[in-house]
Amino acid sequence: MKRQEQPEVVLNRFFAECGEAVPSQAEVEPVLDRVWERLEWSADEFVNARESATPVRPFRFEWAAAIVLVAVFVSVLVWRHGPPFSDAVKTGRLDEHSMVKSSRRQAAETLQLAVPQDVFELVSVKLLSPSSDLVKTANQFQPLQLAMTGCTDGYVGTGRLDPGRLTIPIITVYSLVMIAYGQDCTLVEGGPSWVRAGGDYYEIQALLPTGTPSYRAEDLLKGKAPRLQKMLQNLLADRFRLVVKHEFREMSVYALTVATRGKMKLSPDETRPPPASFPVFPGTPTPQVSRGQTLQLVQPSGEVQLSGHALSIADLAKELRSHAGRIVVDKTGLSEVFDVDLTFLRETALSPPPSTQSIPPLPGATSLRSALEEQLGLKLESVKMPIEVLIIESVARPTEN
Repeated sequence: MKRQEQPEVVLNRFFAECGEAVPSQAEVEPVLDRVWERLEWSADEFVNARESATPVRPFRFEWAAAIVLVAVFVSVLVWRHGPPFSDAVKTGRLDEHSMVKSSRRQAAETLQLAVPQDVFELVSVKLLSPSSDLVKTANQFQPLQLAMTGCTDGYVGTGRLDPGRLTIPIITVYSLVMIAYGQDCTLVEGGPSWVRAGGDYYEIQALLPTGTPSYRAEDLLKGKAPRLQKMLQNLLADRFRLVVKHEFREMSVYALTVATRGKMKLSPDETRPPPASFPVFPGTPTPQVSRGQTLQLVQPSGEVQLSGHALSIADLAKELRSHAGRIVVDKTGLSEVFDVDLTFLRETALSPPPSTQSIPPLPGATSLRSALEEQLGLKLESVKMPIEVLIIESVARPTEN
């Protein structure tokens, strides 16, 4: 009769054949206790069920021990490697990192597909010929633009923002930087001469990716289109190799504060016509002022009429900057939106552009400071504060489409 081997010997040989180290006593004891409890419960149930019919044959101690040790072995393998039903099995053994790596990779791929990039779906950058009518008009109106905005190289032309498309018929790189970063034209510095007015002018046409918020052209010009502005920043970095630096400088600015409360009119949620004194030109429809929009009439003699609907004070401060001659910062603490009708006289008159008809002067026009206080209950105070300046460190003419 073949002599039976001790369970310990069987277990050691079993582990060796599997290429596994024999678990320590500390690893085995908790599992062993649970297995013994299960065996005792199973044995009791078996005895109770068969007691009345067939006497139970006693278990031999050696076989019971062998069953327990094999159960321990299986439990330890599962505890070490996880369930053996994964696809990540290499050469018969489970790769404990493969499932984690696969899950992370799939999550990254899903995230990349789900989160759209802040880039245009398709974009065209076209250098305009110096002999084109658009460029000639831009150069012709440059002195007027300087007088009206205080910027020699500010925004030229009008952009159009249709559903799914952005069109800018003529713009300088300087102006594109200004719009992309929501920066005032007086706070952008650096760069070669070709990026400014009188240098290169470009036409920009771009398709917007699905999911782009529905911005208006006014939102883009006011720096209130963050997703679209980020696309323009990426366009400048990719096609123009633009590198910029942000820097804070102590500057003299105007703080816009409240002089007399209650003079400004809270805005209803509706489109409003301009005031009756705003001229309507023959053959043109009466303009309507939508929420957040302004209309300005600047006469060659320097009289200015500004009408706005549902304006925040921060937006009003930006509109006043070109007339005040320096940056205007909102310090009123007012969070509401207001309808604004303001008439005042610029300190410097404008040189009329060719073929511009003279418009009768505005009655009772006064200085900007006086008009703000008398008509809106606001005042300008000269202060110094740190202001962010955007510096063009390097830029290159764009690559071909």
